[in-house]
Amino acid sequence: MAKKVHAYSLKGEYYHDQMVVAEYDKKTEETTYYSLKDILAEFDGKSFSITLKEEDEVPSVKQPFTEE
Repeated sequence: MAKKVHAYSLKGEYYHDQMVVAEYDKKTEETTYYSLKDILAEFDGKSFSITLKEEDEVPSVKQPFTEE
């Protein structure tokens, strides 16, 4: 069966009180803001799935191959 997908991919800092995602571009040093309220309004009354993911750095360990 053929399928049409309407999707958004945002990556940045989320501010719940304003319901916005702030996306910082290191190359241009500019921040762009996206309204989650406006994006979610496009799906009003429709069936959809949502996935939220938090990314964080994983701490590294010291050089494990040294003889001590």
